[in-house]
Amino acid sequence: MKNVIAIMLGLFMSATALANPEFGGHVGLKSDHLMRGMTMNSGLAAHAGVQLDWNGAFAGAKVHQNDQNGDAKMMADMFAGYSMGLGDFQVGLEYHNYSFRDDWDNKLSDFEEVHATVKHEFGYARHHSGLDDAPDYWEVGTGALKYVNVWYGDWEDTGSNYGVSADLGNHFGGDIAVGWTWFDADSASMMEDDDTMWVTYTVAF
Repeated sequence: MKNVIAIMLGLFMSATALANPEFGGHVGLKSDHLMRGMTMNSGLAAHAGVQLDWNGAFAGAKVHQNDQNGDAKMMADMFAGYSMGLGDFQVGLEYHNYSFRDDWDNKLSDFEEVHATVKHEFGYARHHSGLDDAPDYWEVGTGALKYVNVWYGDWEDTGSNYGVSADLGNHFGGDIAVGWTWFDADSASMMEDDDTMWVTYTVAF
């Protein structure tokens, strides 16, 4: 873990020397908060995030409302990383620290992981390496289809998910997207199979 943080700090210091940081963020609402296909709230949920960018390096935090059985809880994702172009590809490395208030009904506990991502105009592939025995996750997807995005992901010892979504553009001052996601829980996990229709509304700043 110390090595990962040291690498990230080195990237930030190098990039900051080349460019002034840029600040941005978002706020919004969603009908369901999904994490890798799992439904983590029982009603309308708020979400927000902020991010600083330095010539390819970035750091920030996202917060999501989890509402289970009327008991409002929060999930926070603090992250840092670096992304760069290599020909027709975009490659990136990210560190994420996920924390769950009250461990989300004892189903998920706080964990950390490192993401390695490769993107192309036709799609992306991403692998999440769990730290300190946290399970790994990988996902592939494409937005190259004419109207929709599709993806498939698998979370070790937890379950797999796949889905389809569509961006509906900017309306009422924010971006709207709709989609459908199926989650297939592993038999040994504490999760349940679920399929979810969802809609999100996000305002960027």
